[in-house]
Amino acid sequence: MSESFSFDEIDTACIKALISNPRGSWRELSQISDVPEKKLSRRLGKLLDDQVIRTAIELNPVVANKGYTVHVWISVKFGKEKEVAQFFANRPEVRIVFLTTGLADIFLEIGLEKAADLSVWMHDFVTQIPDIKTVETQAVLKPFTWASKPKALDGTSDKNVNFRSLTETELKLIHALSNDGRSSIKSLAEQIELSEHKTQKLLNDLLEEGIFNIRVDVEPSLMGYKSEAIILIKARPDAANQIAKTLSELKNTRCLFGISGDSQFFWHVLCNDLSDLWKLITEDLGNFEGIQSCNTNMVTLALKRAGFMRKVSSAQLFSNLN
Repeated sequence: MSESFSFDEIDTACIKALISNPRGSWRELSQISDVPEKKLSRRLGKLLDDQVIRTAIELNPVVANKGYTVHVWISVKFGKEKEVAQFFANRPEVRIVFLTTGLADIFLEIGLEKAADLSVWMHDFVTQIPDIKTVETQAVLKPFTWASKPKALDGTSDKNVNFRSLTETELKLIHALSNDGRSSIKSLAEQIELSEHKTQKLLNDLLEEGIFNIRVDVEPSLMGYKSEAIILIKARPDAANQIAKTLSELKNTRCLFGISGDSQFFWHVLCNDLSDLWKLITEDLGNFEGIQSCNTNMVTLALKRAGFMRKVSSAQLFSNLN
């Protein structure tokens, strides 16, 4: 795959249409984007084939891995950031790997089966790496918004879902979709051994229940978001629910979690540039009642998102836009 490319207005229109309807037909996406069907299918087909973009299945964190999601912030010896980050990116239980500024050098999101597994995981992996200096962990207590599509496209918030065990058939369907989120109902039905009608109903029911989301995985910088940050917010307990509601509705919000530790919120945001980010954390947050402090951590490099290793690094993608 070529390491040098950029998006034009047609690419962006095609991707926005796909984000709004990840399983839409070429004809449906053409109608949404006003891009001729043949041109749209050619553009999106190449981007999907080259894995510049992909359809991804994102389980609600309450359901994924029996609901125990942990954020890990790691500081390492100078010059060892990428080496250590790459080690964790190769671990299957690690869903997200960022290089960051601020609180630590590396941010991880991991999924474990139960809370007791965290100490085992820390002993087996974290304590065995001599280049690690400090580690801080935070458990995700409540997901407010968890879909990773830019909120500016629809402005909607995702519903909450209570934990329940997934059936074997549901797990098979999710696994099949994780390989290709645009697989046809016929193909999915064959893989899970149900009729096409029952497969379509199962898919619709799971999406309606909020068990998972089918989304388009694309580097934010390619969509014009040149500043990405994780903001940890400390708030008064009596104001937490209202703060969560307001943050969930902001167009900059990529995801918002209630977490354990000194801060109440993990807020992952996308901004047009540094000036836009500054306005968000000063003027916009300054209008919120109940926020006591915030800690802003810039994402400088994404090695892994939603469990998917980046074929082209975000640094390469960003540099090709300039």
